[in-house]
Amino acid sequence: MDSTTVARSMRGSLGMLAMAWLMAPSTRKKAAEAGMGEGQGAYAVGRLGVLGNCPADNVVAAAFFWDPDTMRSMVEEGRAAFDPVEGGRVYARICQEYGTEALADFEGNARLGELLERVVQNATPHGAPTFVGWRDQELPEEVGPERTFQLAQCMRELRFGRHAVAVQSLGMGPLEAILSGPAGEWNAEFFGWSKPYPDVSHLESARDEIEALTDRLHAPDFECLSDDERAEVRDLSKAARSHATERAEAADI
Repeated sequence: MDSTTVARSMRGSLGMLAMAWLMAPSTRKKAAEAGMGEGQGAYAVGRLGVLGNCPADNVVAAAFFWDPDTMRSMVEEGRAAFDPVEGGRVYARICQEYGTEALADFEGNARLGELLERVVQNATPHGAPTFVGWRDQELPEEVGPERTFQLAQCMRELRFGRHAVAVQSLGMGPLEAILSGPAGEWNAEFFGWSKPYPDVSHLESARDEIEALTDRLHAPDFECLSDDERAEVRDLSKAARSHATERAEAADI
């Protein structure tokens, strides 16, 4: 399998797998119990806490799709309650704990983790600051669901970075990219952007260009694998997402 094909598959497999834990009620609950607060500030010093004690606008830039003023407020709220460096560690533990449940009894844990770790360790850091932050979080020593799931989260951040570069390369801003996407205005509201929104009907064809360029930018990350290993990653990633989805529905994690 070629690198572009496996890169394209990541959006619907590992991208969705790792997004589930960030949106899970259990993640918000555990963050609040750790003292990170109950609002969106926890997200700013959790998922984005891996960026460290950098200026707030560095977080705005790395988060990319969030409205800048909204994200600055989230960073201020989060840092008033919790140190971002420690917040990143807490979120990594929450990620691992979610993985323990989501990928329990998944037969492909060891092999998927082995292949993903190779991609993570060989991927170039350019344009992917949240990936770098997550890559550098300590992994569980033991091979298994915790370790594999955290590596899946790293992979999600890696594609996210490639996607943000693709959007900018095509001359589109974050709000335009959001509005031209499948969730449109709902997503724009979620990311803190205020109405009225601009008309982006002329950008419909550009959306396909963004996804195609994201795939091309992400493809070199898989050059460290052989053709057969890339096929394995695609198949195991899809299987992991299906397994985790069923587990999440059954166990309400």
